[in-house]
Amino acid sequence: MSLSSNPVSRVVALYVDLGHSDYIGESVSQLEHAAQAADCALAEGHSDAVVCAAFLHDVGHLCDASADRMGGFGTAGHEVLGAAFLRELGFGAEVTALVEGHVAAKRYLTFKDPEYFTQLSPASKATLGYQGGPMTRDEAADFESDALFSLILELRTWDEAAKVPGRPVLLSRYEAILERGWNESHVADG
Repeated sequence: MSLSSNPVSRVVALYVDLGHSDYIGESVSQLEHAAQAADCALAEGHSDAVVCAAFLHDVGHLCDASADRMGGFGTAGHEVLGAAFLRELGFGAEVTALVEGHVAAKRYLTFKDPEYFTQLSPASKATLGYQGGPMTRDEAADFESDALFSLILELRTWDEAAKVPGRPVLLSRYEAILERGWNESHVADG
């Protein structure tokens, strides 16, 4: 398999090229945010596929430079773009569903617990409006029936926690996890 056709190499190249950019108004880079979210999943003992999803949950901000923007706060619909990009690369259903669901989780939590909104970072509050605002009662009921509901909510907590400036990132460590996560999710769907 050539380097350009290796799905994990393609993803890692995005983070090498673009990962040091600002993470939409937060005090960390895209790469730092990805690594910290993955570290949260690792600390809780999740599978490589789930850790992979945690690392890649915001890849949609990086994979399509021509996509619509949310003011100065990243790519509109990044969860859908990211999941589609990962599907094209052969990542499995669990990984792509978690990536696609993390914005819905924010919308759900702001509907279910108005106090949750006050805990969001300023950038996360600003993007909520672009993302549809808090869910309606019907949307929330539908979201609660998702088979990955609890795991998507966990990913959301990692997303919010992954904003600590100054933590070092060793990309090669995550590359190995992404490789195992791709293999695990690819085999599970095959």
